[in-house]
Amino acid sequence: MDLHAQHCYLVGMKGTGMASLAVLLARMGCRVRGCDRDEVFFTDAILDQERLICDIGFSENLLESDTSLVIYSSAYPLDTPVLQAAKKRNLPLYSYPAFIAELTSLQDSYAVAGTHGKTTTCSVASHLLREASDSDFPFYAVYGSSQTGGQYFPYYGGECALFEACEYQDHFLGYDLRAVLVTSIEFDHPDYFRSLEDVKRSFEALIDRLKGGGIFIYCADDEGACGLSEYVATHRRDLTVLAYGFSAPPPFRIKQNGPDLYTLALLQDRPFVVRAKAKALVCDHIGALVLSLAMLLDRPKPRLYIQDQSLITDEILPTLAASLSRHLSSYTACTGRTEVLLQQDGVVYIDDYAHHPTEIRTSLEELHQRYPGHKVLVIFCPHTASRTLAFSHEFARALSRCDALIVQATYASARGDGPSGMDPAEVLACQASCISSYAKDDYTAMSLASLWLQERWLCITMGAGNNRSLCERIARQRRSLS
Repeated sequence: MDLHAQHCYLVGMKGTGMASLAVLLARMGCRVRGCDRDEVFFTDAILDQERLICDIGFSENLLESDTSLVIYSSAYPLDTPVLQAAKKRNLPLYSYPAFIAELTSLQDSYAVAGTHGKTTTCSVASHLLREASDSDFPFYAVYGSSQTGGQYFPYYGGECALFEACEYQDHFLGYDLRAVLVTSIEFDHPDYFRSLEDVKRSFEALIDRLKGGGIFIYCADDEGACGLSEYVATHRRDLTVLAYGFSAPPPFRIKQNGPDLYTLALLQDRPFVVRAKAKALVCDHIGALVLSLAMLLDRPKPRLYIQDQSLITDEILPTLAASLSRHLSSYTACTGRTEVLLQQDGVVYIDDYAHHPTEIRTSLEELHQRYPGHKVLVIFCPHTASRTLAFSHEFARALSRCDALIVQATYASARGDGPSGMDPAEVLACQASCISSYAKDDYTAMSLASLWLQERWLCITMGAGNNRSLCERIARQRRSLS
């Protein structure tokens, strides 16, 4: 596929993955335009900064005469008017995962898969590869967010690429991968998978499709990922296997030496700093380091892109790992991943994408350690009715770790998986053991939050819905009342 000089139109352009792809295509030399709903998302700012036009709506007359390629979010059906118009014109038409699959075939491709931590791991790996090589390593990355304060969605060349690989609807099974890192495997996406066993089979199928002689990296602290490693040992003995984690064997076993200070078995005399507090997030950072090592050393004609040549000795692996590890401390955060938006009148306002009970526990663990002595208000927007129903009790237990909880109406995403009867979010609000309330709309959520918040509180907008803007609105409302 030759992408140079293509005129691409992206339907559902504000989605996190689609916005990432839009920026990448523009940097590859394509003309890019797209469309989406008029609802404001955090990706609007990214698209505006990159000067990419996003039309409002999905009417059939949006496609320009010289449009040569249409890519659409899987959330939108083929009977969407703009997609119908593309079909009538016989334009090449790709779903987002199908187009990513095409991209993976253009170069050596590496991916991060798993129920949790994919975006963070991709973001940290991109940061390490960029910083350690002074932007000299010729790769690009496509994943569902961007590093705060950094360049949106890196593109430094096309020798190899890094992708976030999602298991939803088996999307990642079309990818042509040289290597995959698996962070975790748990039951999720109950609108598609019937059980944890279904999820496991999807990941096993991914392993079956890895290129011969490829690389499998996994977190040894996760039961599901460890189970997949056993499948690899039986069915894919041609793969190089690398494990990382606090319970991993050498060389990538993690040991904590003090607050924010860690070592690897490989680097016992070279401690390094990781800013993350929760163990699961520390593992994501170390997994990113291992993946970066693999990408650097797996080139057909290896050369070391690391700038500090004094580190290059006969012991390539430890010296290269040491060089990469120095840049872990400068990693800031991912947009929407325990991201501090503002601080005002003694309240810290944070946005977090956690939308699964395990992710909520990890995020709250991280924030409790980062802000000791602070009380926590979570404004949770459930994403899809099927997930809210399937994990109702688990959500209630995880969210009960905060001091106060506001549960918003279940987000009506473009998947069409909204509540058909009573909103399960109402039930969830009643199940939590902390102070809790259901908010049917933003106004109610803002009013409750403004009433409850005091100095030394955290106000966290949480979930895969679109409630990020509430933080700034609540801060303004509190200021107007003071």
